[in-house]
Amino acid sequence: MQIEIHTRSEELPLLLPGNINHSALMFKALEQNGSSKPYMLVARENGKEQAHLIIIKQRGVRLFPPMFGFWYTIYGEGVYAEECTRREEIFALFIARLFDMFDIRHQYIEIKTIENPRFAYATLSRRNFVPVRDHRIYISLHSKPPVERLSKSHRTCIRKAQERGATYRTANNAEEIERGLLLLKNYYKSKIRRPFPSTDILRSLLIDEKGGMRTEATLFIVEYKGKIIGCSICTYDNDKASLAYSCGLRKSHPRHYPGILSVWAAVEDAYNKKLRHFEFLESRTLAGIGAGFRNFILDFGGKQISTYRWYHFKWNFLNKILLAIYV
Repeated sequence: MQIEIHTRSEELPLLLPGNINHSALMFKALEQNGSSKPYMLVARENGKEQAHLIIIKQRGVRLFPPMFGFWYTIYGEGVYAEECTRREEIFALFIARLFDMFDIRHQYIEIKTIENPRFAYATLSRRNFVPVRDHRIYISLHSKPPVERLSKSHRTCIRKAQERGATYRTANNAEEIERGLLLLKNYYKSKIRRPFPSTDILRSLLIDEKGGMRTEATLFIVEYKGKIIGCSICTYDNDKASLAYSCGLRKSHPRHYPGILSVWAAVEDAYNKKLRHFEFLESRTLAGIGAGFRNFILDFGGKQISTYRWYHFKWNFLNKILLAIYV
């Protein structure tokens, strides 16, 4: 098995289709962001691609874990060929190459949003990664319509908001996307535990080079009398939709429930596209989420399941202490 590392989008080969977090589109978007550097790792056997994975080198300040400097982040386990039966073995090779890059200048490695909590558990444990309890919240769209899963309170809020003149729809042009991104950026400034990425990255995922709308991600807007009072961003991966960010001007427009409508717009659209699952990515936070926000998500009919985030710090004594606490 050969592992290739690509650091420039111009060098990327034709990749297997799959998760947007490990796509060439995401690589190009991260490449344009000054605070991050992506690495595309490609596993080949007999010249044929078996898997690929994006590792993101980031720099900046984080409150938790408290850090200033550089760190590596991996979102999920990567993309694998359908016939591949050695996924954990290939993932272990990816991690080995990551440790070749990990040195004293870097603070820690973070791996999150792995679907199966048992995936690569042995590999990461041998490398002294610390498993921290996390959770996922998702809605099954294939068993029954999501409107039947809504709580009575959310159903009433949506009905009243529409009766009072609030509407929701997909953003149709670049100008609406810019207004939506500005609203999201201002909203997340005060959300310390819910970081917001560069708007350049999101813009690249929503708008193509010619100014058209992409299909890999969608921005939904909530309007009242021509003013955008809420919005959300949803990404798509095969038969699953993932709500990445959402906001609403609930203080200035409390009677129109923009926060609820912005989420419901994405859920309803995913159901109309006949997708099977809808996941709330914002629910994946290291220290858990507040009861109010958790109940807000669960009232859309969400189910909560346990998973892990994995951390490896450059100080071995700290890894051993944390392992004694969390394992």
